Amino acid sequence: MFDKISQDSLLNEAYERTKKEINASHILIRIDQESIDTLDIYNRLLSYRSEFKNNKLEYLTKKYHDGENVFVEDLGYFSAFKMVYSFETKAYETNINEVSMPFRTRFGFHIVKVNDIRNSLGEVSVGHIMLYKNNKESELTINSIYDSIINGSNFESLAKNYSNDKKTSSLGGKLKPFTSGQLNSLPFEKAAFELEDIGQISKPIQTKFGWHILKLYAKSELKSFKELKPSLLKKIRNNSRSSVISNSFYKKLLKKYSVSYNNNLTYFLNELKDADNNNPWTIPNNIEKDKVLISFNNVKLNYLDFANYIVNNALNNQLTYKPIENLYKDFVNKSLMDYYKNNLYTENDKYRFIYNEYRDGLLLFDLMENEVWNRVKEDTLALKKYYNNNKSLFMNIDKSIKPYDEVSGEVISNYQVLFEKKWINSLRKKRTIFIDKKVLKKIKKNIK
Repeated sequence: MFDKISQDSLLNEAYERTKKEINASHILIRIDQESIDTLDIYNRLLSYRSEFKNNKLEYLTKKYHDGENVFVEDLGYFSAFKMVYSFETKAYETNINEVSMPFRTRFGFHIVKVNDIRNSLGEVSVGHIMLYKNNKESELTINSIYDSIINGSNFESLAKNYSNDKKTSSLGGKLKPFTSGQLNSLPFEKAAFELEDIGQISKPIQTKFGWHILKLYAKSELKSFKELKPSLLKKIRNNSRSSVISNSFYKKLLKKYSVSYNNNLTYFLNELKDADNNNPWTIPNNIEKDKVLISFNNVKLNYLDFANYIVNNALNNQLTYKPIENLYKDFVNKSLMDYYKNNLYTENDKYRFIYNEYRDGLLLFDLMENEVWNRVKEDTLALKKYYNNNKSLFMNIDKSIKPYDEVSGEVISNYQVLFEKKWINSLRKKRTIFIDKKVLKKIKKNIK
């Protein structure tokens, strides 16, 4: 179940973002996802903003980066789906040389600085010969391989014989096509996209993985929306964007069903634990099990329903207000969705149409089987009479008449058509059929 309007909006947004590539850097302060007291961290990042805007990244890295809790990083170029959705959105909303206000993702709190925005470089397909170690011996070897290629040696053969990348060496070094920001190596991407002519060979380049020589196989511009739509849709549904679609759908259900809440969540925080606090997921015997927590459309969910949901779905051993609040939201959404699914026939017009069409098809099949097909097969006298009266329909090339046993299947088929027409005409005589021509005209217009 999803909200098509939200999905279409996300599709258009994703395609527009793939047209541009953002070069950004950020400062991240890691924090537990369930932490509530975050004001100090927010204020720390506020104090970093002016420094971030006016100083080089190297200075800030030396000053703040510790590799454990605080990260100051150059992210290079990226576009849609390369970062978590909330980070991506904040980056695309920030102007060049500006620093965002602090914001939160599942990793912690960030501020992001946009250094540059460029048009998409499209997609590139390259092969590479790779030597893992970044030492003098590897450098000498890669230069020797490069000289061999320049002097006419086959790139693919050398890749098979010398490349340390075992995933691609058997393929002559060929990598899958990629876009900017897709690989975990800025120097490699830069060298790949700088190649212009098909078959062009790069000079040896050094990355954190080792030494490489690249060969260009194909280069293409950004595909059209129509071409990219299937892959964009798949990415959206496998991405944190999918929660935007589902949350929009839940909001519509909340509005549609006029849900009534009892938000006494502290009750569960206090009650769902035993006396020794060793097992915080125990439901006490004296729980107010029949007290209504949520109600909508004649559905009533009580305290015990939610308590069981907490016991079955809580992920850790510490029950605090924030996890309870998240579980409560999930419980409400699940309850709404369960009701919607169980009442699809009345709730969803498209489902009702498909269901009715399928049901009517089965009914028609059953009716035709009983009233026409079986009756035709069983009426052997009528079939032989039809054969005798229409022998000219069952002749050989030499004009001789085929025997009945040889053409019985064809006789049944022909007679069935005739019988069906007579049966339908008899039904027409029993009922008066009225066609509203105005409605028919309107339907025809909509079909066009």
